[in-house]
Amino acid sequence: MSPLISPSLLHATSVHRARDSTIHPYSRTTMTKKKQRLVLSKISLAVALCFLANGCAVDPKTGQPSFKQTFNNDDPCSNNARNIGIAVGAIAGAVIAHQLDKHSGKFVGAGAGALIGGLIGADMDMRRCELSKVAKQYNLDIAFATVDSRGVTIEDAALKDNRQAEEIKKNAIGSVVAIRDHTPEGGHFESGSDRLTPRAQDYFTAIAQSYNARIMADKIKNQQEKENYLRHMAKRKLLLVGHTDDTGSSRLNADLSERRARAVAKFLSQQGIPLDSLYFQGAGESYPIADNSTDAGHAQNRRVEFVELADDATLRKYLEARRPKYEYYRSVERTASSDAGVSPAPAKSKDKKASPAPDSSKVAVTPPAKSAQAKPKNVKVASTAKEATSVRQAPTVGTTADAANPSAIDFGGTRLTDTLAVPELGKLEQKKSWFSMISPAYANEPAVLRDCSQDRPRISGAVKALRDGKQYDTSEHLPGLYGKSWTEKINGHQVIINKVAVLRNDAAVSLLPEFKVYANYRPEINRNPTPDVTATPDVNTYLGSNGLLYRMFMNGKGGIQCVDVLFSGEGGATAKAGKLIYSHDSRTYVADFKPSKI
Repeated sequence: MSPLISPSLLHATSVHRARDSTIHPYSRTTMTKKKQRLVLSKISLAVALCFLANGCAVDPKTGQPSFKQTFNNDDPCSNNARNIGIAVGAIAGAVIAHQLDKHSGKFVGAGAGALIGGLIGADMDMRRCELSKVAKQYNLDIAFATVDSRGVTIEDAALKDNRQAEEIKKNAIGSVVAIRDHTPEGGHFESGSDRLTPRAQDYFTAIAQSYNARIMADKIKNQQEKENYLRHMAKRKLLLVGHTDDTGSSRLNADLSERRARAVAKFLSQQGIPLDSLYFQGAGESYPIADNSTDAGHAQNRRVEFVELADDATLRKYLEARRPKYEYYRSVERTASSDAGVSPAPAKSKDKKASPAPDSSKVAVTPPAKSAQAKPKNVKVASTAKEATSVRQAPTVGTTADAANPSAIDFGGTRLTDTLAVPELGKLEQKKSWFSMISPAYANEPAVLRDCSQDRPRISGAVKALRDGKQYDTSEHLPGLYGKSWTEKINGHQVIINKVAVLRNDAAVSLLPEFKVYANYRPEINRNPTPDVTATPDVNTYLGSNGLLYRMFMNGKGGIQCVDVLFSGEGGATAKAGKLIYSHDSRTYVADFKPSKI
């Protein structure tokens, strides 16, 4: 390693001092301070350049310093983030200092910024390297991803060949590390519980050490550098997210998932991670990263994620930008039970080998069961973007119930066929915040979910603080969807949806709605009627280029299976479209439903 300050630089310092002695006596004090600042700037800049020089990697093929090897090296134990941190810190420091002094100040700022940026980058490098060693020691599957300046997560595999990789890394605001234990004797938790296995306690202890700022700071010799590093790390936020595959009950997965996410976060706090910096979420099956129709996909989706963000503002940005990969949502089979108003079962795996029931010891973490007060974080589901026409038949009218379900209500719809599609949603938004100043990026059409009868709730828990268990504050709602009521009369029956509230953050449902139906509603006869149907349905939401699809699952209340409402992205007094699917006379029907705001 080359010396931190070279002899030539010391020589330059002595020359400047010699020149200062010849300055005119009336300007000696002023000029001396300027010269001193200039010398200090050169020393600081030299330190930064020296950091870079020492950090520059050599291309194994040519034996020469390589920009790619320095800033975009595939080796997890390389100094990518450190070198990038130095470069970004130098630029940021120079810009800030330039506002103070248009001459020497920017060089001083560049040097100081490089030192701090290099420290932060070195911490990221060190953690990635240490986690890779832990994964190798315990035979864990580990995957790294970068959170870019928009809050979008980009996996290493996708970033590797990206032409903007260096730029993305320079402006990154955080990182995501996904960890899976695939060994036969492994599993993060004991079967059916949120208790860590002895093996998991060992490797989570090692993982916690890499996130422990105090332990990392002890490796820094310079006291000022150590204080700067700790000051920066005090703002850090660490979110623990648990994920499952889509087998079994989404609600049960959600409940166990959240308890397990909390258990990991609590374990980290016991290993010295500050309590105020820790958050947890049980995401259940809502954020798959692989095809759930295969055993391999199941294994990939069962994981724990460590999401590290620089501060509270970047945590908010990450949550706003996060979107499910809709293409991995699979439809459920419509069966005879659909006509009875019962939610259909998930589609069977296409593997030749049947997918076994999920081993709860391998399920990462899952979200909580919903309640009207819980403010659940619901997730968007894949749907077809095309509106197909159903085969129209004369509706069955005249009765409000049938022998199979005495409470079933006839909404005067048409027979449901396999050609029916959801309301025209457009392309599904995939990666950016909906209301970004930049045009959102939309995903290609996902797997077909022709209507809500082929879908099921995908329940995801809220992000919560470990200190008090309170939901992370995300109070900003989408236009017009902040707890208002909506209604329309269908075939003489008044349908009302109260408390329609959707957060801007990830289009999460902040309140479960209250769904009511007043059969054969005639206000001139009965001004205070009792609703014939009252329900608090689960909800999935989907962002598209044409609006927000709000999907409610009724589970047969009043014969209603599910309801789709397409709300405008800019608000408005009337929904753009909607479908109500229900059972009557032992058959399944669909009626148009386009409610207006009350």
